[in-house]
Amino acid sequence: MDQKGWLAGVFDRAAPTYDRVGVAYHEHFARRLVEVARLPAGADLLDVGCGRGAVLLAAAHQAGGLTGVDVSAGMLDRARDELRAAGVDDVRLEVMDAEGLAFASGSFDAVTAAFLLFFLPDPEGAAAEFHRVLRPGGRIAVSTWGDEDPRWAWVDELLADLRVQRRALQHPFDSPAEVEALLAGAGFTDLTTHREEFEIRFAGADQWWDWQWSFSFRGVLEQVDPKVVEWIRSEATTRLERVRPGGAHPMSLVAWVVSGRRQDT
Repeated sequence: MDQKGWLAGVFDRAAPTYDRVGVAYHEHFARRLVEVARLPAGADLLDVGCGRGAVLLAAAHQAGGLTGVDVSAGMLDRARDELRAAGVDDVRLEVMDAEGLAFASGSFDAVTAAFLLFFLPDPEGAAAEFHRVLRPGGRIAVSTWGDEDPRWAWVDELLADLRVQRRALQHPFDSPAEVEALLAGAGFTDLTTHREEFEIRFAGADQWWDWQWSFSFRGVLEQVDPKVVEWIRSEATTRLERVRPGGAHPMSLVAWVVSGRRQDT
């Protein structure tokens, strides 16, 4: 199976619990992304890699038209339900590849892409597509993950010996400067970067473990022998209970939000 088909399958299976284990942190980062994007009132917005629709929901009160695309049909089904439950009915949702957007040039006033770029085999191609489908002067805003919480460094140590391909992560974008360079290379200007931090808390080891299956890391665990998976869970549970017996486990999530615009001409 090709990379994109495999990734779509991972998110199809993760969709029921995606951003629904513990605190819904994507909602927080989506609101911040929309703020930083500085959408014009009544803008036609395209959200690429829309997932369960967090950005579309955050922008619904100010955008004139909403379009969301994702490679995962399962995520789009959840987005449709979330939007309908919020009373947002006039939304276009389609299965689509970020590197080949099936829209005419100059179709949108704004493009957003939350926590998407690092999954793409060809981020340069996607950035060029973002630029193409924007009208002159249109706004762009993307987010990517920043530094991981050092209190959880032991998880990487626990997984260090796994001989598993990290297929989901194609290009890490370890610094916001790399994101700025990507967008500048596609022709975007007036680029600015904002740092956003949000703390979540896991009620216990079981909730943390359920969270591991609710996003792209599921694609790693699904490649591992079930006996090894159970060993990872047991070792992690022991560590968590030793650090904070019977208590909540905080984790700081850091994101970089980079925004800019397409030149007027």
